[in-house]
This record gives sequence, structure tokens and C-alpha cells, in this order.
Amino acid sequence: MKNSLIPRMLIVTVCIAAAAIGFLLNTGGQSEATRPEISGFAFPDPIALTAVELISGDNEPLTEDYFSGGWTFIYVGYTYCPDACPISLNIMSQMYASLAEQDAANNVKGLLVSVDPERDSPERLREYVKYFNENFAGATGTENNLASFAKQVSAVYSLPKDRSTKEYLVDHSSSIILINPKAEVHAIFTPPQKADLLAEDYIKLRDYFNSQNS
Repeated sequence: MKNSLIPRMLIVTVCIAAAAIGFLLNTGGQSEATRPEISGFAFPDPIALTAVELISGDNEPLTEDYFSGGWTFIYVGYTYCPDACPISLNIMSQMYASLAEQDAANNVKGLLVSVDPERDSPERLREYVKYFNENFAGATGTENNLASFAKQVSAVYSLPKDRSTKEYLVDHSSSIILINPKAEVHAIFTPPQKADLLAEDYIKLRDYFNSQNS
């Protein structure tokens, strides 16, 4: 699975790099002096989520309104994933613990969006994410709605054509996506991710966001 992920992860990395280069060209290479430097990529102009139609772990509709008013770290994957997903969710949980120690986790959520609805029921998702962190939630949706959401958050995935057995694997990117309180795609963190850096980066981005929106 790791080898098959490389092309897709490269696509995401190239897209992010192209966006950054385009921004620098449009601004003459000048950036705001106060804009924080982070280990990931923060969009100069965050992208609003629209027409989100997912199903939460409580089997309720989950729309773009879910993301308003707080910060959400999203991981796009599936519960049967043998490696990347549990590793990334564990990193997110460690990041959350670090934020909690700094009294900075009050407005932070974690969300696993499963692109494997055939096996990941809302109930299974709810139980799975709670194993990593009681404050995390899960969501899934129809094939079309998942594809639309993944595209908006710059995630890529590919389901195998043959899903006749329960052991099939799903290729997917392994980025952690940060959504801001305006329900906008604010930053993307590609692998390798580190919990302490994610926590530091979040605080930098939060403080900068608050200074620009106060």
C-alpha cells in the first residue's frame, strides 16, 4: 500500500507547492511580516467549505455548519486501515493532549472522515475514534459526497474495484487538514507529522487568525 500511495501523496505535495509559489509570485515575493512560519502549509486565503453532506458517527447529517465556531483537525481515511490511519490518529490525540496541557484545546475537535462507507458504519466510526480520543468524532457519506468533500480538503483516495472480501485496502493520502472557525480550509500538514509541532503550529495559526479577525 505504501508504494501505491506515493504518487497520490506527490500530487498533494505538488499542488500545495504550486499554490505557495503562485501566491509568492502574485505578491512579488513579499509576505506579511507577522504571518507565522509553520511545519505545514497555511493557505494565504483560506478556502470555504461548501455543500458538505456527510453522516456523523451519531447517524446525523454533518454539514459545513459543524466546522463553524471552532478549529477542526481532519484526517481522511478508514477504520480498517492497518497503518497510516491509526498512526495519524494517535499523533492527533497526542497533539490534543499537548494542547490540553497548555489550556489550548477548548475549541479544538478531531474528525476522521471515512471514505469506506461499505464497511465503516456511523456506529463503527464512533466507537473507533473514541479509542484514540474521547473528543474525536467520525463521519462518512455517499460516494459522491465523499468525493466532493475530499476534493475540497485536498485529500485523495482510491477504492479497489474488487471489494468482494473484507480485507481490501484503500489507497489514500495521509495529510492532516486544519479547518478554521469560519469553516474554511486553513492549513494542511503532510507526512511526517509530529504531535508537538502540530500543537505549536496550531497555537501560532490560532493567535494569528484571532489577531486578524478581532
